[in-house]
Amino acid sequence: MASRRVHSRYRRKLADTATGGQELLIDLQARRFFCGNEACAKATFAEQVPGLTTRYGRRTCGLQAVLQAVALALGGRAGARLAGRLACSASRSTLLRLIRAAPDPDGGTPLVLGVDDFALRKGHVYGTVLVDIETRRPVDMLPERSAESFRAWLDAHPGVEIICRDRGGCYAEGAAAGAPLAIQVADRWHLWHNLAEAVERAVARHRSCLQEPPAEPGPGPAPQAPAAPAAAEGGLAARTRARHAEVHAALARGLTITQISRALRLERKTVRRYATAATADQLIGGTRLTRPGLLGPHQAYLRQRWNDGVRSTERLHAELRARGYTGSLRTLRRLTAQLRQDTAVPAPPPAPAARKVASWILTPPGDLADADRATLAQITDRCQELKATRDLVREFADMLCHQRGERLQAWAAQAENSPVGELRGFSKGLRKDWAAVTAGLTVSYSSGPVEGHVNRIKMIKRQMYGRAKPDLLRKRVLLGD
Repeated sequence: MASRRVHSRYRRKLADTATGGQELLIDLQARRFFCGNEACAKATFAEQVPGLTTRYGRRTCGLQAVLQAVALALGGRAGARLAGRLACSASRSTLLRLIRAAPDPDGGTPLVLGVDDFALRKGHVYGTVLVDIETRRPVDMLPERSAESFRAWLDAHPGVEIICRDRGGCYAEGAAAGAPLAIQVADRWHLWHNLAEAVERAVARHRSCLQEPPAEPGPGPAPQAPAAPAAAEGGLAARTRARHAEVHAALARGLTITQISRALRLERKTVRRYATAATADQLIGGTRLTRPGLLGPHQAYLRQRWNDGVRSTERLHAELRARGYTGSLRTLRRLTAQLRQDTAVPAPPPAPAARKVASWILTPPGDLADADRATLAQITDRCQELKATRDLVREFADMLCHQRGERLQAWAAQAENSPVGELRGFSKGLRKDWAAVTAGLTVSYSSGPVEGHVNRIKMIKRQMYGRAKPDLLRKRVLLGD
């Protein structure tokens, strides 16, 4: 409206962005004009300063834009706290009103559309987010997850040529009804995730093949190697050999056990143990069957019976009593416990977990550690089904990474003829969505930007403590940076 007839003047006070950390207040004298339109119900109107004032506004356009940006980034309470620090105080309700009053972005209809669901209330209520794959910006949010709502949106926004989606049925049905000429593209991450689940089930079914089989016993005990020289052994072994030599040299000179104990400053029991041992090797490691006492005359027999496989202490005690042993069962039990410990077969290493082996199969061979690659080769050599699984997974990964969808038909035929039931089921699932899967392995578009915005929606919901209504959440998602 234009008019030259001034009705009156009045003063307006407008809050502006802070200067030097202080609130700035603009004292503006504005004019009121007569309205020349006789059909207008209002006789006067106030002039506005472009870029500075708005109708009934108490803030400048610059401050309004700053508060709106703060509200979109932080929400109500957090935005109000930051606005107070910026010397442009506003309540949380005011900030939320600014968000709701902001107009929706006008980006037009995207040619490449990405669609996915997000949780408004996890496990109960889900919505739909639509993203422009080329610009990576959200286009719209729908308050529900259904084929009807998606079809209605596509009917209202014609022109979509490519639709990137997950393998859910509702979006496939809605896309087919709302944009029948659009190319549907199945997301590559979901394809790989479904294959990973099938591989893990296949590995878990062959859990017995993951354990390395025990080594077969040889034809007989290997001959013992000659004793290493004292210089190459540890300090304890060297001292034992030296003391054994000193004790036997003293015995050769005719000294008694007591005299040797005083000369070498050793206990009499220790000297007797060295004197009883024929060689120092009997005192270094191994079983302690050379200790003197009541078992001394029966040590050779006890060792022979133990090597024959008789491991029952009660049975050995009965046999030794028949040979004249007068000691107690407790004494014999101490020695058999030492024998059992020395002759115990080391437990085989634990088998790797099924999920770990599945991750080895799904990882490129060049990214595996040498030990993991060798273990996987041993497992696949023992199990032909896991070997077939590994080969098929690597072929599918090559198709996925290099976008060679023309090889999908041959791969699916190999999977369906393979002995791995899990891969046969995976291939049958691909047949149900064959066109979208083929496009997903051929074109360069994917649902990656959509998944990123789903994570961003989760962050905004947590920031608002899950109390954002759908309209407020939609504004923050569409208008936020």
